[in-house]
Amino acid sequence: MIHVSRGATSLGAFPEEEVREGLRTGRFVSTDLGWREGMPSWKSLSDFPDLIAAAPRPAEAPPPQAPAPSMIAPVPGPTIGASVVRDGLPWEHREELGFVNAFVQTVAIVLTRPAEAFTVMRTEGGLGDPLLFGAIGGSIGAIVWILLSAMLHSLGWFDMLSRQGAFQNYVGASVGGAVLVFRVILTPILIVIGLFVWAALVHVCLMLLGGANKTFETTFRALSFAYGATALLAIIPCCGGLIALIWGLIADCIGISRSHETDTGRAVMAVILPVIVCCGGIFLLSLMLGVGVSALMQHANQ
Repeated sequence: MIHVSRGATSLGAFPEEEVREGLRTGRFVSTDLGWREGMPSWKSLSDFPDLIAAAPRPAEAPPPQAPAPSMIAPVPGPTIGASVVRDGLPWEHREELGFVNAFVQTVAIVLTRPAEAFTVMRTEGGLGDPLLFGAIGGSIGAIVWILLSAMLHSLGWFDMLSRQGAFQNYVGASVGGAVLVFRVILTPILIVIGLFVWAALVHVCLMLLGGANKTFETTFRALSFAYGATALLAIIPCCGGLIALIWGLIADCIGISRSHETDTGRAVMAVILPVIVCCGGIFLLSLMLGVGVSALMQHANQ
């Protein structure tokens, strides 16, 4: 398969025979750029030895025919000069695809083909689109998980975790019901705040590692799309939260690497460092609190 691009517009991926025929008929021209797996960079179709015989001379080339537009071009990530061909994720074309259809398609491509997803993702265009996607996907995953946990507690499935059976009437009790409603309402707000904080931490680490080739907006867009899709995995019973966490970190690493066009090592370190720092801070805080409580108890006993 040969990926063909004209200027900054991706025309799609085609078999070699189809590209050769397109050069003969005028669908493609010799100045179009092409790339296929194994090539270090893009080059003109006229530089392909197996295609040059089919390419008409520039003076004889008829006006090119515009191919049918493609919402997602399967470009694996090579560069054209200094920029990457980025047609945008389906969510960025929801006016044409429809709201629900664009959301489902974006979730599918991020979960199953993250490298392709973050290669075609636009690195600019504002924070609104990725923020809305992340808030919707994250809220669905978190709220379903909250309601499912509340239902299981109310059925007494987790009484073994508490000697007092504190969660036995989690939903039925008025206080428990109020807390549940408050958690559901507060979830989208916390997700929005969390996305900005997480993106800021990762971007700072990426800058320190020398891998921030683009702005904070690019980091925020990649992490928001990754979170909005992977957070939905939390609705899987029992181990969904763990799966969402692990796959979310993997998607974050791929997203940072492809969107900033940096090496994988820097992207992984930029994502892992904030996790290590936060976990270490929580551990030290817990240790200090434990030591303080122990000292207070000894002082009281004396």
